[in-house]
Amino acid sequence: MTSIFRNSVELCPSVQEASVNKEKQIVTRFGLKLMLWLCIGFLPFISQAQIYNVLEMGAVPDGKTLNTSIIQAAIDKSSQAGGKVVIPKGTFLSGTLYLKNNVNIYLEEGAVLLGSASFKDYPSNNVKHATAFTHSNGVSNACKALLFGEDVENITIAGKGTIDGNGKSPEFNLNDDSTSPQSRLRPCMILLVNSRNIKVLDLYLTNSAYWLQNYQSCDGVHLKGLKIYNHANYNNDAIDIDSRNVLIEDCIIDSDDDGICLKSHDRNRMCENIVIRNCIIATNCNAIKFGTYSASGFKNIDISNCTIKKASEDHIRKWQKNLKFIGQPITVIAGLALEMVDGGIMENVKISNIQMTDVQTPIFIVMGDRKRSNSTSTIPTSRISNISISNITAVSHSKMSSAIIGLPNVYAENIILKDITFSDMGTGRMKDSRVVLPEAHRAYPENRMFGLVYPSSGLYLRHVKGLEVNNLKLGLRNPDYRPAIFMDNAVDIKLNSIELLAPKGSNAAISIVQSRNISIKDPKFNSKIHPLVQVEQSKAAEIKLSGFEKYEGWLKLL
Repeated sequence: MTSIFRNSVELCPSVQEASVNKEKQIVTRFGLKLMLWLCIGFLPFISQAQIYNVLEMGAVPDGKTLNTSIIQAAIDKSSQAGGKVVIPKGTFLSGTLYLKNNVNIYLEEGAVLLGSASFKDYPSNNVKHATAFTHSNGVSNACKALLFGEDVENITIAGKGTIDGNGKSPEFNLNDDSTSPQSRLRPCMILLVNSRNIKVLDLYLTNSAYWLQNYQSCDGVHLKGLKIYNHANYNNDAIDIDSRNVLIEDCIIDSDDDGICLKSHDRNRMCENIVIRNCIIATNCNAIKFGTYSASGFKNIDISNCTIKKASEDHIRKWQKNLKFIGQPITVIAGLALEMVDGGIMENVKISNIQMTDVQTPIFIVMGDRKRSNSTSTIPTSRISNISISNITAVSHSKMSSAIIGLPNVYAENIILKDITFSDMGTGRMKDSRVVLPEAHRAYPENRMFGLVYPSSGLYLRHVKGLEVNNLKLGLRNPDYRPAIFMDNAVDIKLNSIELLAPKGSNAAISIVQSRNISIKDPKFNSKIHPLVQVEQSKAAEIKLSGFEKYEGWLKLL
């Protein structure tokens, strides 16, 4: 610093001496500030050096001795004084652990945090922040969990070890929560409510008694590198997110119930600003799902570069045995399930680069109107708009085709499908093409809510407005009598560069019922004698066809 000052100007001795003294004062002040900054800056590193090894604190790694109080003491100390809670190699049995501010829990390779098999080790938690999940009729639900926190921040749970929820315990064998309310007493593996800055990284998570991870009204959640195997019980979701500012990446999921499920339990708080990327999702239910609960809604969601496939095992669902027309023993219900049924809004959703196999229905977008009421007013009507789905490949195994279904009084609006290739099962019969799907807007949202057969082999549209389809290829592995695309009460539809196969029998490839302003541009069709389009309605359909060499019989009027 002195040389910098001296080189700036040539000074006389007296001025030079004064300048040097001034420089010394500047250097001294700067040095003190630097030292102070370094001390403050290194405080977190100094505190993080403190290790709370639960084995050294008296925990017994035999998988039989209950270590709840010892592990909790380590968590409390790390929250108060800083540092890291270390769970070393061995199996450490525990009941509910309460996460505190600034806690860093690290599971070493070979470490297992094993949840207790008994309800007595999971106290009910009186949650202050009320949502439809945490409360019923104004009273806090049990909200049990192995790892629980409310109103906490700066939580990290990481390592190369395992958290095992012991979900196969006979005490937790209480059936599905839709048929047995008592089953909702089962503990989640991780339940965090109204908390901030949460990281769960690199762990192996398995055997939850209920939902494995449940983030309610949190802000700032990062899930990365998790390996999840969850086939211990009913309602074995892998990841449930009802929060904002969330990043889920590089996770490998194999679950009996939904893989990654976005929920909205609080009418005053959106599930929003979510990024999901680079994940492999195997499941017996829905792979990536919005809903079922959708009170406020979903906004600003970006999902990309994911692989979807069937689960490794299936002891509960057995879809091929329990449903008709399922093409293989183990299947995913829907690869992408976007379900708005409780009055919320879904908007600004972008989904891209998804590869699916083993799915019943590749894309299922539905609006419902279950008309739940809160204490002050009736819930508004659900809405869906501004959805982009692109670069999708899928192999399906049912007669329930991909579908976009709005409500009779509210369209699903402004949806783009681009660069999509489906290999559909086919096998539809002529009578299947005449099936009229019910208006099931009060039903539980699932692909089979309208029945096990749709009147299309590839894409079914009803109550849809402003849909644009670009570069869609609908292939069939078996003959099918149904139209490839069926639209009912569809408005302002653009089908650009679609590739279709002629159905068996007399049906056209595209069926239009009571719809208007339909544009079909540059279609690729494998027949010159089969009808491309059939129309059934009382008013003109306003069909615009371009880039296609018309031939006698290309249009069929019903």
